[in-house]
Amino acid sequence: MKLQENFYAIILIGGMGSRFSKINQPPKQLIKLNKRSLLENLIISFVKNGINNFVFPLGYKKKYFIDFLERKKKIFKKKVVLHRSTNKEINVNNINIFLFDAGIRSSKLLRIKQSLRYINEENFFVTYGDGIANIELNKYLKIFKKKNKAIIASKYINSQYGHFKTIRGKLLKFEEKPILKNPINIGYYFFTKEIFKKFYKDNYELENQFINKMIKDDKLFIFTHKGFFFNIDRKIDLINIKKNYKKILLKL
Repeated sequence: MKLQENFYAIILIGGMGSRFSKINQPPKQLIKLNKRSLLENLIISFVKNGINNFVFPLGYKKKYFIDFLERKKKIFKKKVVLHRSTNKEINVNNINIFLFDAGIRSSKLLRIKQSLRYINEENFFVTYGDGIANIELNKYLKIFKKKNKAIIASKYINSQYGHFKTIRGKLLKFEEKPILKNPINIGYYFFTKEIFKKFYKDNYELENQFINKMIKDDKLFIFTHKGFFFNIDRKIDLINIKKNYKKILLKL
Protein backbone atom coordinates (compact mmCIF):
# COMPACT_ATOMS: atom_id res chain seq x y z
CA MET A 1 0.00 0.00 0.00
CA LYS A 2 1.36 3.41 -0.99
CA LEU A 3 1.68 6.34 1.37
CA GLN A 4 -1.08 8.87 0.93
CA GLU A 5 1.06 11.81 2.08
CA ASN A 6 3.97 13.61 0.43
CA PHE A 7 7.13 12.31 2.11
CA TYR A 8 10.84 12.72 1.56
CA ALA A 9 13.60 10.14 2.02
CA ILE A 10 17.16 11.09 2.97
CA ILE A 11 19.69 8.59 1.61
CA LEU A 12 23.05 8.80 3.40
CA ILE A 13 25.46 8.10 0.54
CA GLY A 14 28.41 10.30 1.52
CA GLY A 15 30.56 7.75 3.32
CA MET A 16 33.98 6.51 2.23
CA GLY A 17 32.93 2.85 1.81
CA SER A 18 36.56 1.76 2.21
CA ARG A 19 35.72 -1.86 3.01
CA PHE A 20 34.19 -2.26 -0.45
CA SER A 21 36.31 -0.12 -2.77
CA LYS A 22 39.27 2.25 -2.85
CA ILE A 23 38.79 6.02 -2.74
CA ASN A 24 39.40 6.34 -6.49
CA GLN A 25 36.92 3.59 -7.40
CA PRO A 26 33.12 3.83 -7.91
CA PRO A 27 31.04 3.62 -4.69
CA LYS A 28 29.19 0.44 -3.85
CA GLN A 29 25.79 2.11 -4.33
CA LEU A 30 26.51 2.34 -8.08
CA ILE A 31 27.53 -1.30 -8.53
CA LYS A 32 25.02 -3.25 -10.63
CA LEU A 33 23.10 -6.00 -8.85
CA ASN A 34 20.98 -7.04 -11.79
CA LYS A 35 20.14 -4.68 -14.64
CA ARG A 36 20.18 -1.77 -12.19
CA SER A 37 22.52 -0.39 -9.57
CA LEU A 38 21.96 -0.79 -5.85
CA LEU A 39 21.01 2.90 -5.63
CA GLU A 40 18.41 2.59 -8.41
CA ASN A 41 16.89 -0.46 -6.74
CA LEU A 42 16.72 1.43 -3.46
CA ILE A 43 15.02 4.42 -5.11
CA ILE A 44 12.54 2.10 -6.83
CA SER A 45 11.67 0.43 -3.52
CA PHE A 46 10.77 3.88 -2.13
CA VAL A 47 8.87 4.91 -5.27
CA LYS A 48 6.77 1.75 -5.01
CA ASN A 49 5.85 2.96 -1.52
CA GLY A 50 4.75 6.31 -2.93
CA ILE A 51 7.88 8.38 -2.18
CA ASN A 52 9.22 10.42 -5.10
CA ASN A 53 11.30 13.05 -3.26
CA PHE A 54 14.87 12.33 -2.13
CA VAL A 55 17.73 14.21 -0.50
CA PHE A 56 21.33 13.06 -1.08
CA PRO A 57 23.89 14.62 1.30
CA LEU A 58 27.06 13.95 -0.71
CA GLY A 59 30.56 13.60 0.66
CA TYR A 60 33.16 11.11 -0.53
CA LYS A 61 33.02 10.12 -4.22
CA LYS A 62 30.42 12.81 -4.95
CA LYS A 63 31.53 13.15 -8.58
CA TYR A 64 30.62 9.51 -9.24
CA PHE A 65 27.10 10.09 -7.94
CA ILE A 66 26.62 13.38 -9.79
CA ASP A 67 27.86 11.95 -13.10
CA PHE A 68 25.68 8.86 -12.69
CA LEU A 69 22.51 10.79 -11.85
CA GLU A 70 23.03 13.35 -14.61
CA ARG A 71 22.98 10.47 -17.10
CA LYS A 72 19.76 9.07 -15.66
CA LYS A 73 16.74 10.47 -17.45
CA LYS A 74 14.29 7.98 -15.98
CA ILE A 75 14.10 5.51 -13.12
CA PHE A 76 11.17 3.12 -12.90
CA LYS A 77 9.40 4.92 -15.79
CA LYS A 78 9.55 8.23 -13.93
CA LYS A 79 11.43 11.33 -15.01
CA VAL A 80 14.45 12.10 -12.83
CA VAL A 81 14.92 15.79 -11.94
CA LEU A 82 18.02 16.93 -10.05
CA HIS A 83 17.82 19.96 -7.75
CA ARG A 84 20.79 21.79 -6.26
CA SER A 85 18.88 24.40 -4.26
CA THR A 86 15.93 24.49 -1.88
CA ASN A 87 13.54 24.98 -4.77
CA LYS A 88 9.94 24.78 -3.54
CA GLU A 89 8.50 24.26 -7.02
CA ILE A 90 8.63 20.52 -7.63
CA ASN A 91 6.52 18.18 -9.71
CA VAL A 92 5.35 15.42 -7.37
CA ASN A 93 5.00 13.05 -10.34
CA ASN A 94 8.75 13.18 -11.03
CA ILE A 95 11.56 11.60 -9.05
CA ASN A 96 13.01 14.72 -7.40
CA ILE A 97 16.54 14.36 -6.09
CA PHE A 98 18.07 17.20 -4.07
CA LEU A 99 21.89 17.10 -4.13
CA PHE A 100 24.30 19.03 -1.94
CA ASP A 101 27.83 18.69 -0.63
CA ALA A 102 27.64 17.83 3.08
CA GLY A 103 31.42 17.58 3.43
CA ILE A 104 33.58 14.51 3.90
CA ARG A 105 34.01 14.97 7.65
CA SER A 106 30.36 15.43 8.61
CA SER A 107 28.70 12.73 10.69
CA LYS A 108 25.54 10.90 9.62
CA LEU A 109 23.58 12.91 12.15
CA LEU A 110 24.89 16.21 10.80
CA ARG A 111 24.09 15.10 7.24
CA ILE A 112 20.49 14.53 8.28
CA LYS A 113 20.31 17.94 9.93
CA GLN A 114 21.74 19.62 6.82
CA SER A 115 19.20 17.77 4.64
CA LEU A 116 16.20 19.18 6.51
CA ARG A 117 16.40 22.52 4.69
CA TYR A 118 15.39 20.70 1.48
CA ILE A 119 12.36 19.03 3.07
CA ASN A 120 9.04 20.86 3.11
CA GLU A 121 7.16 18.27 5.18
CA GLU A 122 7.26 17.58 8.91
CA ASN A 123 7.78 13.81 8.53
CA PHE A 124 10.63 12.12 6.67
CA PHE A 125 12.46 8.83 6.24
CA VAL A 126 16.19 8.12 6.46
CA THR A 127 18.19 5.15 5.22
CA TYR A 128 21.88 4.37 4.70
CA GLY A 129 22.01 3.64 0.99
CA ASP A 130 23.89 0.34 1.12
CA GLY A 131 20.96 -1.95 1.93
CA ILE A 132 17.41 -2.72 0.85
CA ALA A 133 14.43 -4.18 2.70
CA ASN A 134 10.87 -4.70 1.46
CA ILE A 135 9.43 -2.49 4.17
CA GLU A 136 5.89 -1.15 3.85
CA LEU A 137 6.45 2.45 4.84
CA ASN A 138 2.76 3.15 5.42
CA LYS A 139 3.09 0.93 8.52
CA TYR A 140 5.55 3.45 9.94
CA LEU A 141 3.00 6.23 9.61
CA LYS A 142 0.31 4.15 11.32
CA ILE A 143 2.68 3.35 14.17
CA PHE A 144 3.69 6.99 14.52
CA LYS A 145 0.10 8.19 14.67
CA LYS A 146 -0.53 5.68 17.45
CA LYS A 147 2.76 5.98 19.39
CA ASN A 148 4.01 9.50 18.53
CA LYS A 149 7.60 8.21 18.49
CA ALA A 150 10.48 8.03 16.05
CA ILE A 151 10.74 4.58 14.46
CA ILE A 152 13.64 2.35 13.53
CA ALA A 153 13.50 -0.99 11.70
CA SER A 154 15.16 -4.05 13.17
CA LYS A 155 15.45 -7.67 12.10
CA TYR A 156 16.42 -10.98 13.68
CA ILE A 157 19.20 -12.54 11.62
CA ASN A 158 21.34 -15.65 11.66
CA SER A 159 24.87 -15.42 12.93
CA GLN A 160 27.56 -15.89 10.28
CA TYR A 161 29.39 -18.18 12.72
CA GLY A 162 28.81 -21.49 14.46
CA HIS A 163 28.19 -21.11 18.21
CA PHE A 164 29.06 -23.33 21.18
CA LYS A 165 26.55 -23.38 24.01
CA THR A 166 28.21 -23.77 27.41
CA ILE A 167 27.35 -23.55 31.10
CA ARG A 168 30.18 -22.84 33.55
CA GLY A 169 32.71 -24.08 31.02
CA LYS A 170 30.86 -27.32 30.23
CA LEU A 171 30.13 -27.83 26.53
CA LEU A 172 26.44 -28.60 25.93
CA LYS A 173 26.00 -28.39 22.16
CA PHE A 174 27.04 -26.75 18.93
CA GLU A 175 24.69 -24.68 16.74
CA GLU A 176 25.58 -23.81 13.15
CA LYS A 177 24.70 -20.15 12.41
CA PRO A 178 21.84 -19.80 14.92
CA ILE A 179 19.42 -16.88 14.98
CA LEU A 180 20.98 -14.17 17.11
CA LYS A 181 19.23 -13.35 20.38
CA ASN A 182 18.98 -9.61 19.70
CA PRO A 183 17.76 -7.97 16.47
CA ILE A 184 20.02 -5.75 14.37
CA ASN A 185 19.42 -2.21 13.14
CA ILE A 186 18.73 -2.44 9.37
CA GLY A 187 18.89 1.30 8.85
CA TYR A 188 15.34 2.42 8.05
CA TYR A 189 14.27 5.39 10.18
CA PHE A 190 11.13 7.52 10.44
CA PHE A 191 11.48 10.93 12.07
CA THR A 192 9.54 14.11 12.54
CA LYS A 193 11.47 17.36 12.47
CA GLU A 194 10.24 18.11 15.99
CA ILE A 195 11.55 14.85 17.44
CA PHE A 196 14.81 14.99 15.49
CA LYS A 197 15.63 18.56 16.55
CA LYS A 198 14.73 17.81 20.17
CA PHE A 199 17.39 15.12 20.46
CA TYR A 200 20.00 16.44 18.02
CA LYS A 201 23.36 17.64 19.36
CA ASP A 202 26.43 18.48 17.34
CA ASN A 203 28.65 16.03 19.21
CA TYR A 204 26.19 13.10 19.02
CA GLU A 205 26.54 10.13 16.68
CA LEU A 206 23.40 8.65 15.11
CA GLU A 207 23.96 5.04 16.19
CA ASN A 208 25.23 5.90 19.64
CA GLN A 209 24.23 8.88 21.79
CA PHE A 210 21.32 9.99 19.58
CA ILE A 211 19.50 6.64 19.50
CA ASN A 212 20.23 5.91 23.16
CA LYS A 213 18.93 9.33 24.22
CA MET A 214 15.64 8.69 22.40
CA ILE A 215 15.41 5.26 24.03
CA LYS A 216 16.04 6.77 27.47
CA ASP A 217 13.27 9.33 26.92
CA ASP A 218 10.91 6.67 25.49
CA LYS A 219 10.66 8.38 22.09
CA LEU A 220 11.86 5.51 19.88
CA PHE A 221 9.77 2.57 18.68
CA ILE A 222 11.46 -0.57 17.33
CA PHE A 223 9.68 -2.06 14.32
CA THR A 224 10.54 -5.73 13.70
CA HIS A 225 10.87 -6.39 9.98
CA LYS A 226 10.04 -9.95 8.88
CA GLY A 227 10.65 -9.61 5.13
CA PHE A 228 13.88 -9.65 3.18
CA PHE A 229 16.86 -7.43 3.93
CA PHE A 230 20.30 -7.37 2.38
CA ASN A 231 23.18 -4.94 2.49
CA ILE A 232 26.56 -4.57 0.82
CA ASP A 233 29.51 -3.98 3.11
CA ARG A 234 32.23 -6.05 1.46
CA LYS A 235 32.84 -7.63 -1.96
CA ILE A 236 31.71 -11.03 -0.64
CA ASP A 237 28.29 -9.51 0.15
CA LEU A 238 27.82 -8.66 -3.53
CA ILE A 239 28.42 -12.29 -4.52
CA ASN A 240 25.99 -13.57 -1.88
CA ILE A 241 23.28 -11.09 -2.88
CA LYS A 242 23.45 -11.98 -6.56
CA LYS A 243 23.23 -15.66 -5.63
CA ASN A 244 20.59 -15.61 -2.89
CA TYR A 245 18.39 -12.68 -3.90
CA LYS A 246 18.32 -13.16 -7.68
CA LYS A 247 14.53 -13.47 -7.90
CA ILE A 248 14.00 -10.46 -5.66
CA LEU A 249 16.43 -8.33 -7.65
CA LEU A 250 14.66 -9.14 -10.91
CA LYS A 251 11.37 -7.92 -9.44
CA LEU A 252 12.77 -4.57 -8.27
